[in-house]
Amino acid sequence: MIMMHSTLKFLLSALAAAVMVPASAQTGYVTEAPAGGFDFSTAKDIVVLYAPDEAITKMGDKIKSNQNLDPTNTNNQFFYWVTDWDKKDLTLVNVDREGATNSYGGSNMLSITPQWAWGTGYFGAIGSYKYDLSMIDDDYYLHLGLCDFGNADSKYKFEFGNTDVKGNHFDLEVNLDKGKTNGDFVGVGNMKRDGKWYYIDIPVKDLVDEDGDFGFSYDWSSKITNPFLFSFDSPTTSKMSKVLEPGAAVYTYTITKLNSAVSIDGVYFYKKDSASTGIKNLSADKANADGAWYNLQGMRVEKPSKGVFIHNGRKVVVK
Repeated sequence: MIMMHSTLKFLLSALAAAVMVPASAQTGYVTEAPAGGFDFSTAKDIVVLYAPDEAITKMGDKIKSNQNLDPTNTNNQFFYWVTDWDKKDLTLVNVDREGATNSYGGSNMLSITPQWAWGTGYFGAIGSYKYDLSMIDDDYYLHLGLCDFGNADSKYKFEFGNTDVKGNHFDLEVNLDKGKTNGDFVGVGNMKRDGKWYYIDIPVKDLVDEDGDFGFSYDWSSKITNPFLFSFDSPTTSKMSKVLEPGAAVYTYTITKLNSAVSIDGVYFYKKDSASTGIKNLSADKANADGAWYNLQGMRVEKPSKGVFIHNGRKVVVK
């Protein structure tokens, strides 16, 4: 069940003229990213695991803990698994998306394609460094930014939390219907393979709700070595050539045919800043006439794209 802002739920129930949305229009927790990226005026207490510089700047003093990927690889790194038969051979490979932009208009993102179907990568601490997610509680939201830019379909598996301890992380799958299970992974909805950015924003309350679609549990009071794990599911692997440069630890790859591929431009937790949502203090009359658009999480949207939104007090499907 999608958790809505309390005032938004009141507005919907109070408006007799609300437009009914067919079940086929519901796509789970996946929405197309708004122009300019996430509206950080609606968030607070952000706990960053990965975000590009443009997003960090926009977050400003909203950041509670910045544990972003370290570009110098001093504290942490996005590691790619290697193959069992050749430890110099990566299962995932970076893609240079020349000219592509992230959802904030900048160039920084993680762009990845699989060389092998089980390709996996993870955020890992280096040396004595540890991630601290002890401040996360049920009032937080989990955010993930994705862009499927490949030439073949795939599903995407994500583990968030203490991935080294069984049962102590959220196992989510994108391009799997909301609530459908695949082993330990639970679907959050589908996104298109159209080169556009999509956001997944899920209340932690939903993830731990035993009566909902998930029922996960978590205890992140201890510091964590590997807080995020990503893998492709049923991809079409890309074709590439490789060469071992002198002194290199792994091969250098040249992609000759791109197939399944995805970019990531955000992995963080945040709380709703109810004073800035633009909905909390609206009367029903003002909500009926202010002309603004809101998503189902109560956030104001400047340019709504496809999906379900609230506009002039009505629930509207934008196609």
